[in-house]
Amino acid sequence: MSGDNFEELPPMDAVTLNGFCEHINARSGLQYLSSSRSLFERRFGPRILDLGLQSYAEYLALVKSQARELEYVFETLTTKETYFFRQEYQLKTFVEEVVPLVVNDAGAQSRLTVWSAGCSTGEETYTLAMLLHDHPALRAWKVRIIGTDLCPSNIEQAERGVYRSSSLRSTTEEQKSKYFGVVERSEYKVNADLRRLVHFSVANLVEPSDVRSVGRVDIIFCRNVLIYFDPKSRQTTTNLFYERLLPGGFLLLGHSESLLNTDTRFEPVHLEGDLVYRRPLIESSSQSRIKKA
Repeated sequence: MSGDNFEELPPMDAVTLNGFCEHINARSGLQYLSSSRSLFERRFGPRILDLGLQSYAEYLALVKSQARELEYVFETLTTKETYFFRQEYQLKTFVEEVVPLVVNDAGAQSRLTVWSAGCSTGEETYTLAMLLHDHPALRAWKVRIIGTDLCPSNIEQAERGVYRSSSLRSTTEEQKSKYFGVVERSEYKVNADLRRLVHFSVANLVEPSDVRSVGRVDIIFCRNVLIYFDPKSRQTTTNLFYERLLPGGFLLLGHSESLLNTDTRFEPVHLEGDLVYRRPLIESSSQSRIKKA
């Protein structure tokens, strides 16, 4: 059997399906339900046949025993659709409202660290670098942008900094000229001076040691990631984000994500352009009693 004929495999049984859902969730926070059977069969079937295995149950055993194969599962399942300057209204809020608030509270620190958590192939991370590179309030500041993702291949692509024109569909000609060099007719490479502001690494957002390796940051972008997590994993990650943020730091989520019904120490802040979340500059006694991740 070839990988193109995965329909010839015996259908995935309920026990194996639940095994995949539970293992993926335990290792990544990603939530998949019984309705995911056809998705798993389409994504895993060709791989099973390429490996010379005979069933989905055999593949589950391999995924549980080999970290590299679990990485392949994450690579296969996670969404990679993104582009530069996505959700511009929120980026406008970031530049015009969030950054000035952080600068105002920083005193003589003159350092700004922004974390793009779940950065996929790096478009968001470089977008933040572009926005901060020329920010008038940061001319004498040391700026650092961190991008992390669950999938090693995403990080490898982000580090290369080479993108097809589809990733630049919301990028102006002026921005293309200023921040990119043309590799080929349909490929663009982020300029070296911008890449120097950015650091990428693999990190699992439900793994405390991975999150803590990022260090302390001023602002976290985590957009369209938590919607794929189960409630327990969302709580774990939210607590870890709070821990990583410096007092007064901000968390920005995707337009369909909210912490309003979550047990959280974050303060919702209604800015002119968006709702964001802030770690208070001074933590109240009731907040400090909430158990940290």
